[in-house]
Amino acid sequence: MKRPIASLAPLGLLLAVLLVLSACGSGTKHAEHVEVFVAETLEQNEAGFYETTGFKKVNAVTTIEEGKNHVKTDTKTIEDYYDTAGRHMKTEIAHSYLHKSHVTLAEDKDQRTATLEEPAAILIPDGETGPFKMNKMTETEKTKVREHVQSFIDKL
Repeated sequence: MKRPIASLAPLGLLLAVLLVLSACGSGTKHAEHVEVFVAETLEQNEAGFYETTGFKKVNAVTTIEEGKNHVKTDTKTIEDYYDTAGRHMKTEIAHSYLHKSHVTLAEDKDQRTATLEEPAAILIPDGETGPFKMNKMTETEKTKVREHVQSFIDKL
């Protein structure tokens, strides 16, 4: 007895889904960067030159997933802004997301931000105003920064 083609449709659909999932997962690279640093802030003056206006203390967590057919980036930051005298001016919390398909060229992106009045960045020594970066963070420090940044992102 012959089976009608319609009865094979669920099996065909299952095979198609498995094929797509296996193609998407193969060769996918994942990277995560947890950063703690201080950087100068600059502003362009009337003559076109950039002048130092202060500095910012930053905690950032960036994850990148790149495959043959797509790229995803997710950036979460806390940026405490200070003037040249070291007075806190504001804190900006930001979460940016981008997913781009290399097949359809479609992009899905979003950015959420909030401004706070109190400093929020951690693991940066008080009085640190110049270029500074924690180059060799322990796993405990990375976890602490991840959880701290995420706690602010969850409130956006």
